[in-house]
Amino acid sequence: MPSQIPKRIIQTGKSIEQPLPNRAMMSNLRLHNPDFEYVFFDDQQVQEFIDKEFPEYRSVFDSFAFPIQRYDFFRYLAVYRLGGFYFDLDVLLAGGLSGLLGCGCVFPFEGLTFSKYLRDIHKMDWQIGNYAFGATAGHPFLATVIENCARAQKDPAWVTPMMEGVPLLSRKEFSVLNSTGPGLVSRTLAEEKEHAQEVTVLFPTDVCNLENWNRFGDLGVHLMEGSWRLQGSRWRRRVAQLIEVWQMDRLMKESLSLGRTRRHSERRELAKSKQHDFGRRARPLVSILIPAFNSEEWIADSIRSALAQTWPNKEIIVVDDGSTDRTQAIARQFEKAGVRVVNQGNKGAAAARNTAFSISHGEYIQWLDADDLLDPKKISAQMAVVDNGNGKRTLLSASWGKFMYRPWCAEFVPTALWCDLSPLEWLLRKLELNIYMQTSSWLVSRELTETAGPWDTRLLGDDDGEYFCRVLLKSDGVRFVPESRTYYRTFGYDSLGYIGRSAKKCDAHWLSMRLHMRYLRSLEDSPRVRTACLRYLKTCLIYFYPERPDIVSEAEQIARTLGESLGQPSLSWKYAWAKTLFGWNRAKGMQISMRRVRWQGKRLFDRLIFKIENREALASIGILVPEADSAASGIGTIGIPEQSIPQSAERT
Repeated sequence: MPSQIPKRIIQTGKSIEQPLPNRAMMSNLRLHNPDFEYVFFDDQQVQEFIDKEFPEYRSVFDSFAFPIQRYDFFRYLAVYRLGGFYFDLDVLLAGGLSGLLGCGCVFPFEGLTFSKYLRDIHKMDWQIGNYAFGATAGHPFLATVIENCARAQKDPAWVTPMMEGVPLLSRKEFSVLNSTGPGLVSRTLAEEKEHAQEVTVLFPTDVCNLENWNRFGDLGVHLMEGSWRLQGSRWRRRVAQLIEVWQMDRLMKESLSLGRTRRHSERRELAKSKQHDFGRRARPLVSILIPAFNSEEWIADSIRSALAQTWPNKEIIVVDDGSTDRTQAIARQFEKAGVRVVNQGNKGAAAARNTAFSISHGEYIQWLDADDLLDPKKISAQMAVVDNGNGKRTLLSASWGKFMYRPWCAEFVPTALWCDLSPLEWLLRKLELNIYMQTSSWLVSRELTETAGPWDTRLLGDDDGEYFCRVLLKSDGVRFVPESRTYYRTFGYDSLGYIGRSAKKCDAHWLSMRLHMRYLRSLEDSPRVRTACLRYLKTCLIYFYPERPDIVSEAEQIARTLGESLGQPSLSWKYAWAKTLFGWNRAKGMQISMRRVRWQGKRLFDRLIFKIENREALASIGILVPEADSAASGIGTIGIPEQSIPQSAERT
């Protein structure tokens, strides 16, 4: 049996014509997993599949009293035969599935259970859901689930133990759930110890928090908009729901006494550890490299986020690039924790990164800007997939969220780069959509880093964009690890990378753009690639127009070789009138000034709220250090709770 779940998504419905909300969620699944095969079965195709693949179960399939039971049974059969991931039509994803391919069989945590059989006999106060799951073809756990569905249909008394503890008015619906749905799958997990150890359950950090129920790990949420519920009096259903809430509230207190985390089997945890056995055999050294310049306000928290990494074998190197503030002094306070601090004259961020790499020893490199933060499990999550069929030429990326002062409010908004991609497809999407991956989201092997060459010290901005293009060209492709997270502090118009009207920054950015297009066209010079380059030029032309006619002219020449003229960039409609009255220069200046004012207002407001909330944030899970250390640096400790979901906007 293969160990990798195939890249396939399976869904089913009465017909291929679905309501708009369902179509939106179906598209969402495919958008986040563009390299997955998508298979949809309507009712007729379900019947044909049963006849062709499982004729021995035709009588069982036809004997179910309710349509939902047939859909439940079919989903197990389909994944068992084809392999892949099944999703109900009301599941919304926030990330790609590639990080789960190595699990073999994976189910979501659904919630706490009413069943006394699970609670008392199997000491399992929770259950898993069947609205989404994945498995390799022929997985033995699914085989047992299928057998139990047939058993429950032929022998209704077999379901009886699961019904004890279920509220009286809800027993009819729970008989369905316990004969083909989550109750049956959970019972199978509890009873089949041998097969259960091969199942990964996507537990939340707090199983007693209702907001964590019906979530597909950190990747998706079950919106529970299905209409399978059995018909009956509206008032009866309402009373039944109230009783369920009351009874669950009582059971919740029992569960809280057991703690907020769960493990369903010592043997399953052992099996999970075997999946990452390379970590026990030899944990590669990871170098966390931090270039810093005048970062006294942020450097302590960035270092703490590096120290807080759960990956144990790490070295942390800070290169102070000639700061004129207290950056170096604050960084040196962490030397007693093993942080190495090096000072050099001011040469720029790229030169500082080159220095850091030259004195590092890690097999893998984690770049971290001095104002950004790493989630404590960032590196561990990426290293967990290193030995899962990925060589040292595979480039690892992560989800990232934007914030100003409050990382616990970071906005995670997925883009088209948040998935596994080939070098060509990644670069094409980057230019075509003008999107990117934030610097600290990457984890790169030393072999790949050395092959790509040093950071380009000519680039005053977008040096990371150009650098990782070169890394990508030397790689086998990108592996996106959604559970790995970073926090990107945005400064907008006050950023060191902001181009504005600086002649040097304009020259550097134009150089980076030309290199981007050259790298992409070196892989392929197709019509789609040329169109992507044209869009890239048109989007970025506003940086240079009208102050730099030399760059505009050169961009126009490149555009003509690509088959189209650039024309003039467009201002926001709010300032288009100013162009007519005052000319391009002043109109553009007005637009920049007003945006800067709005940005400053947002920063001031966020900073005010940060000062109010920061004390409470210290208690949240994340980066916590002794009180004395915080006092010594003069900077508060920031806690980083787990978030889900990401945003895109060029660092420049």
